[in-house]
Amino acid sequence: MDRGVIVSFDMACTLFWEHGCDPRYPYRPVRAVFTKILDYLAGLGYNVPRGVDAWRIYGELWRSIQDRGPWRELWHRYVLLKLLYRLGLEVDYRLLDEIYDLYISERARLFLLPPRHKKLLEYLNGLGYTLVLTTGTGAHDLPLKILELNNVSKYFKMVFSTQLIGIPKSDHRFYEEIIDTLGIEPDRMIHIGDSLEADVYSPRRAGIKTVYYGWRTMCRASDPSPCITDLWGLTDYLL
Repeated sequence: MDRGVIVSFDMACTLFWEHGCDPRYPYRPVRAVFTKILDYLAGLGYNVPRGVDAWRIYGELWRSIQDRGPWRELWHRYVLLKLLYRLGLEVDYRLLDEIYDLYISERARLFLLPPRHKKLLEYLNGLGYTLVLTTGTGAHDLPLKILELNNVSKYFKMVFSTQLIGIPKSDHRFYEEIIDTLGIEPDRMIHIGDSLEADVYSPRRAGIKTVYYGWRTMCRASDPSPCITDLWGLTDYLL
């Protein structure tokens, strides 16, 4: 194995799991996060509307902002602000930060690291590989909190979020920024993830080697190669 290779992991639905990863799952626990936010505001004396689906409205606001463009990476803090005003809750910037922190803490608790994946991190770290985490999220604080809660922060040299870089993962310039920042040639990095567009096609356009984590499709003949259904299969491509 070449210890000079930098191993890049996608976060959600690749290294970490939450119920919302599986489209067949009938309930996304993230909806409960917004319920806690509204309960917190009600406890502060705000006239919180009852019976509203804040999670649904949040999603509609996110898509509306994206549709108006320009194409950019949105921040959860900003969309939360728009949500609160849409619900008639005119908070100030201090309370907005409190709500944002609550959102990050509660959202991060939903991401779990399978024991086998933690063993893989320990194994690669023990061999001397440099590990980085890449994630498409509008809150750089979220992956940091997820790593902290799962006690694996020590295994990663850097976390590259779309908020930190300011470019969506489906844009190959996201990965070009990473290799430029690290000062490496593209072929010194290998990236693994479960999204064809964001974790395979995009990094490949930047010259980065990829391994497709095909847990959704079980590695169909039409899926890009190499494709694995067990994350430990990554070790076969670190030669």
